Amino acid sequence: MLSYAPPLAAIGSTTPRIFTPPLVTGPPGPCGCGCALTPQTSKGFSAVEFAEDMIGMAVLPWQRWLLIHALELRSDGRFRYRTIVILIARQNGKTTLVEIKNLWKMFVLQVPLIIGTAQTLDISEESWDKAVEIVESVPDLAVEVRHVDKTNGKKALKLANGSRWKIAAASRRAARGLAGDDVNLDELREHQTWDAWGAVTKTTMARPNAQVWAFSNAGDDKSAVLNDLQAKGRSAAANPADADPTFGHFEWSAPDDVKCTCVHGATEPHRPDCRLWDREAWALANPSLGFTITEQAIATALGTDPEAVFRTEVLCQRVESLDPEWQVIGQSLWLAAERPASKLDGRPAFGVYVPPDRSYAAIGVAGASIQGGRHIEITGDGSRLDYRQGVDWVIPRLIELERHQPSVVVIDDKKLQGAAEAAGLVIHPATATDMVTGCGYLYDGIAGPDAQGRDVFHIGQPALTDAVRGAVKRDVGGSWAWQRRDLTTDITPLAAVSLALFGHSTVRVHRPNQQFFASWR
Repeated sequence: MLSYAPPLAAIGSTTPRIFTPPLVTGPPGPCGCGCALTPQTSKGFSAVEFAEDMIGMAVLPWQRWLLIHALELRSDGRFRYRTIVILIARQNGKTTLVEIKNLWKMFVLQVPLIIGTAQTLDISEESWDKAVEIVESVPDLAVEVRHVDKTNGKKALKLANGSRWKIAAASRRAARGLAGDDVNLDELREHQTWDAWGAVTKTTMARPNAQVWAFSNAGDDKSAVLNDLQAKGRSAAANPADADPTFGHFEWSAPDDVKCTCVHGATEPHRPDCRLWDREAWALANPSLGFTITEQAIATALGTDPEAVFRTEVLCQRVESLDPEWQVIGQSLWLAAERPASKLDGRPAFGVYVPPDRSYAAIGVAGASIQGGRHIEITGDGSRLDYRQGVDWVIPRLIELERHQPSVVVIDDKKLQGAAEAAGLVIHPATATDMVTGCGYLYDGIAGPDAQGRDVFHIGQPALTDAVRGAVKRDVGGSWAWQRRDLTTDITPLAAVSLALFGHSTVRVHRPNQQFFASWR
């Protein structure tokens, strides 16, 4: 039997961190992971034997595990799973797995049609090209080939037994008119709509023993299909008794809480105690670590990649955005601007923001810091922040905050503006230009061109940090402000402190000279 001998002490995890458990129960079988699967209950053993004995290909431990589990059989001899989603970090050998599985299905099971798709024809052709090279290099397989079409855009492999492997780009027209027995979708994270999924997976509807295999590393919030299937898969793995038994989810990924924990500038290396250096997390996302992937390769990626790229590509974690245009304030810069001991020095400026759906509201504050520079935070009363559901609480709370003698109260919501004035409050009605200005002050003070000279600081409130992490831009007449609609993260706290910072830096409203209360914390 062929096998890999791990050259390093750090070994990737053979078993995925999250996966659908087998239906078969009983004493541990020959899989080796403790499950009860056997050659009678899984065709994966046959696929592994084909790879090792027929085509002379060494199978990695995780590939063997996945073939055995994903090719589990029902009591009637058909495959248990019709849909299989596999999440795994880049360069761990998923293309090789596709080659093994597809060739085994063609030569051993003799399935009529295999369909391979990816976002581009180049990607979908990659595994096909390698598979054809394998077939042509093994005499016992080569004699079974009836026709190979290597024409770009029309590539297809056909065997004497009638089995075919065709490729197509993932689109709303992909494979329509065909009846597929095995469908492969690569780079699922690039599917931002369900068009291609709906077109290609439905080719299996009339095939009684068909399977859809979807592969990907993690994506961002735009990865609509992957994110939906991942959520369903995680739920199914956690509650298998209530799940669809024909849906298999197999996820090699680092835990969601593994993120950068060091404080540094954008160009500084991660500190030795940063959570991203966690070798155990590396192993959970990279099952080929110690076989075909080295620790040095991952360390180099960590030293050169932006955090979002490293987490999606190497740790297989979903991030908010992979588009640099929308990464407004990087996490490292935001953490570097954290001063837990900072407090206001002088009169504050308040900013009130209400999103379009009026589901939440927040009151932000900005002013001079006792440690120098400018201070921002969400106001609060004890352990309760002024970031709450609804809007009815805002005016009573602003009346309470009047005791701090704010230099200005900036409100962007017209209904609250009227209510505040009716309550006798002196306010500044915010305009769209005011929000743009406030966003500019906040960005320049934390993440501008000269980050070493930053002069805006915060105290590390989780609600504000979460808002920064998910915030994206919208164009406003050649400048920008925070996007207000179609968001996966509520940016209400961030918008509130942006308005407050605008007020502190720009607006002055005359108020009587009364006693100033320095702190509400």
